[in-house]
Amino acid sequence: MSQWSVTPHDGSLPSIAPLDALLARTAEGDAEAFAELYDRVAPRVLGFIRQFVADPQQGEGVCFDVFVDVWRRASRFDPRHGSALAWILQSAHGRAVAAASGSGSGSGSGSGSEDEIAISA
Repeated sequence: MSQWSVTPHDGSLPSIAPLDALLARTAEGDAEAFAELYDRVAPRVLGFIRQFVADPQQGEGVCFDVFVDVWRRASRFDPRHGSALAWILQSAHGRAVAAASGSGSGSGSGSGSEDEIAISA
């Protein structure tokens, strides 16, 4: 008799929420859904950003900005106009191009403008 046992597999896969559903839950303020969305998509978004932004630190800043934007604007996502990933990558593209061109918008440079607004409010 073998010391190894084999359990038959029923063919089912673990439940993985579609990105669209995670984004919809994020729009409702579900931090766990946002965390899962981030874990699943951030590596791809960062890789995409690095095609435009050579400096790794700046690229990470841009990626951070993209996900802050995703958290804030998730309610604006409309699955009739494309997938959640496409919506996120569109935001990443705009921010990455701005960072690469040196315009400062979405560069992740830590300009402090949001901090100044928050402090003065």
